[in-house]
Amino acid sequence: MSVLPGGAGRMGRVSAQNQPARPLSQPTAPVLYTGIVLYSADDPEASAMLVADELIAWTGPEDSALVLHPEAERVDATGCLVTPGFVDAAATADGTDPDPAGDAAAAAHGIVLRLPGPTGTREGVQVIAPVTEDAAFLDLVSDGTPLAFGSAGRDEAADPWTWVRAAARTATAAQRLSDRAAFLAASRGGQRVAGRRHPGTLRTGLPATFVLWEPWDLTVRSLAERVDTWSTDPRSRTPLLPDLDQGSPRALRTVVDGRVVHDDLGGDGE
Repeated sequence: MSVLPGGAGRMGRVSAQNQPARPLSQPTAPVLYTGIVLYSADDPEASAMLVADELIAWTGPEDSALVLHPEAERVDATGCLVTPGFVDAAATADGTDPDPAGDAAAAAHGIVLRLPGPTGTREGVQVIAPVTEDAAFLDLVSDGTPLAFGSAGRDEAADPWTWVRAAARTATAAQRLSDRAAFLAASRGGQRVAGRRHPGTLRTGLPATFVLWEPWDLTVRSLAERVDTWSTDPRSRTPLLPDLDQGSPRALRTVVDGRVVHDDLGGDGE
């Protein structure tokens, strides 16, 4: 298992007010992200999130955040979606441990944990590489089988949004999942394979492991058109996800247990 380390060994560009860039491995003081769209079923209208002591310490409206946490380093992330990180549940095809040399590239794609393969049933979870494998996704979910997604070590599956797209958009029509179900398989499913419990959304008290994505058109896309329309209402408490018909958003910052392991805030990309 390759847990992405806090020490990635290079300087990040931090888009914070009046704060210099710091080494990616250095623990941070409290950080307040403002202007965000939070992937959270508990607080879907939150526009700010405080990270402190390696935890998500607070979520809520931005105007309240600035009053309650004036001492925190502020990061203006206006329009950025913040989600749980992806987990590559089959980072290798043959069961060997993932090469730590690939951790930095994985973090740049929003992957926070890399597990050895192969695909198949592990820990009661069906691990699938959806970009390169056909599967009866909907039948498995309907039967109550937990799913987890991975890359199987293939270059064409390095971007985890392609896992979501493959299961929700390009799979056999009768077997397609909703975007949310596919995202949960690509994130929470791998946590389950690793023996960890995760609710699949972000909320106060969780370890501060998350990804900040570039501003993108967001939507709720399910298997029923009428549900899509209704679920975009914040009162439905259904978190929004990127519209993958437009491609894949870029990870601007990846954080694991409060430590920045990839940082391209304010950058021009890599």
